[in-house]
Amino acid sequence: MKHFTFFLAVAEELSFHRAASRLNIAQSALSRRIADLERELGDTLLFERQARGVRLTEAGKLLLEDVRRILGDVDEAARRVTRSAEGTLGTLRISFSEGMVRRALLGQALQRFRDSYPGIALRFAPMTSDLQREKLRSAEIDVGFVYEEADDPREFDVSPIGYDRIVAVVPSVHPLAGRSDATIGDLAGVPMIWPSRVQSPRFFGRLASSFGSAGIMPDIAAEVTAVDISYGLVAAGLGVGLIIAGERSPAPHDVALVPIAGLPPAILLSMIWRKGDSARILTNFIRTVEEARDAASA
Repeated sequence: MKHFTFFLAVAEELSFHRAASRLNIAQSALSRRIADLERELGDTLLFERQARGVRLTEAGKLLLEDVRRILGDVDEAARRVTRSAEGTLGTLRISFSEGMVRRALLGQALQRFRDSYPGIALRFAPMTSDLQREKLRSAEIDVGFVYEEADDPREFDVSPIGYDRIVAVVPSVHPLAGRSDATIGDLAGVPMIWPSRVQSPRFFGRLASSFGSAGIMPDIAAEVTAVDISYGLVAAGLGVGLIIAGERSPAPHDVALVPIAGLPPAILLSMIWRKGDSARILTNFIRTVEEARDAASA
């Protein structure tokens, strides 16, 4: 393959003199290169000398087709490697919790990124915050959107997205609907629809701790894995739900969101990735999300 460039020049110029000039090497050196190539190919003659220049033999014509294809593939591979290094070609694996899906920012950031980097294939994997951390540790995803925990900045690089709040979900005709002074005590003895302790163990633990501090034993009627399920069960009259909601998250018309004094304070939603991961695709995505976040809050 090291002689292909020399062969191609002679094949296209049909003249050792013109090819040597094009390659900026001595004609004698070029002739040696072609002779070496012919010897490597089993002493196959590639050119026939003529009075003025040369012409390709049948073997030379076949080789020319392959050389053009091979060198074209090499050039394309080099371009792909360069684009990958620049962060404009490749694959990015993104995960997000339910809270991020409910934010307009996600769609806005993804659209900006697709418009700016059409050569990047995006792979999505919605999952809980704890599972995202596991997948980041095992390098199965590249970036996640999680409810931040105190130890996250020690293990991951972190960029804040915004705050969500923990609220109760009640039927729109419930006595607590519209209340601004409700407390955990108002939920004593009320059937509750809680987040799954298996899928969201940290959130479940926070709620349990808050109820314990208030001296209330929650009556957990159901554990659910998604906010929409909680909405449906509450609307059906099966209990009062507890969810994480965005600051401007709309609720279905048949339920109401009620702040409850004594529940944990606002929870920070953050973008996290492996510490020190400086892949250009990832850094381009992080910058795009942060720009969309800043534009939305301006």
